[in-house]
Amino acid sequence: MPTRAVLFDFDGVIADTENIHIAAWQRTLARLGWEVPDEVCARAVEVDDRIFLADLFAQRKLEQGDVEGWVRSKQELTASMLTASPRIYPGLVELVRSLIGKVQLAIVSTTWRENIEIVLKAANLEDAFPTVVGKQDVTLVKPDPEGYRLALQKLGIAPEDAIALEDSATGLAAARAAGLPVIAVGHRLPRGEWVGSSNFVDDLTNQPKLMPLLGLGNG
Repeated sequence: MPTRAVLFDFDGVIADTENIHIAAWQRTLARLGWEVPDEVCARAVEVDDRIFLADLFAQRKLEQGDVEGWVRSKQELTASMLTASPRIYPGLVELVRSLIGKVQLAIVSTTWRENIEIVLKAANLEDAFPTVVGKQDVTLVKPDPEGYRLALQKLGIAPEDAIALEDSATGLAAARAAGLPVIAVGHRLPRGEWVGSSNFVDDLTNQPKLMPLLGLGNG
């Protein structure tokens, strides 16, 4: 059966947001008088903001820190930075437009829905993804499959009839646990062990290569 839905991750697949998240965390944590290196803040790209900050507070022995308040401050800064520089990956807009009308489209992300909406508006794609699952829609974020299962439920599609695009081992694990085939996208990482048995593309610019992997013929 041909593919009926394509589910996109957001950070690292649709938009190049890693440096924005790192900078937003560094500016937020500077208000506590902390200078936190890039490699520490980069961990927040892979986990829930609240988990990242709670762990950091524990490491620095800050008791009763206002995790929710600082996360809100960081998110406000992230949204402002994304509005100024949405950083949409090359080929993304063209790919999405080529898929409209052929398959259902969804986004499943660990980020806040506000960030997704900002970038989609900048790309004139705000109506392209009727189904968006963000951080606030789930109890457990990736690598838990809850987000993907919720998206499939909303789409009314079985996992074997859909395919996901992911850019990290965490995202790949979430999609696979939901029963989805996955294409690994190398925007942030070169092909390596993190890809496992999934198909791999360097980026989203080569539609003649990507469309057959999506189960949609020759593009």
